[in-house]
Amino acid sequence: MTWAGVTRFLPLAALLVSVVTAVAAGGCGPSKLRPIDTEFDFNRQILKAERPAVVYFTKEGCAACMFLNPCMDQLYDEYQDRVEFAEFDLMTFWGTVKCETIWKRYRVAILPTVVLFVNGKEKRRWVSEYSGDAYRKALNEVVEPPAPTRAPAGKAGLAGKS
Repeated sequence: MTWAGVTRFLPLAALLVSVVTAVAAGGCGPSKLRPIDTEFDFNRQILKAERPAVVYFTKEGCAACMFLNPCMDQLYDEYQDRVEFAEFDLMTFWGTVKCETIWKRYRVAILPTVVLFVNGKEKRRWVSEYSGDAYRKALNEVVEPPAPTRAPAGKAGLAGKS
């Protein structure tokens, strides 16, 4: 096979590496976030929510989005009693926009994009942000932070003892 023949398969190899890496990062599988797929649901569940809402805009089969799934699931576990969480698959696997109104209204150009809404208004936006600390900082500004987790019994205070 010639070099030209090999380079023809590079995009496929890059996609395969991305998917394998996302799976290894724990990013595949169903998300804990509530799925939204229509403008009606978005308006009712996010814009009219009584508490702050985090919307995770994704694309079906997006490897970059899969990397963010574990982080979003962790945030859901920590804040679910104080914040609404929703996942909006804005595009199909092939890149077709599913809800053009939402796509245009919020100018979601790069996926994954995460938007924090407070009282129906956009308060904060993250584009391709994978740090849970960045999300926690903003969430802690609008809701009470989660209570710190305690060390299991028998584990605390062992460090430094000889």
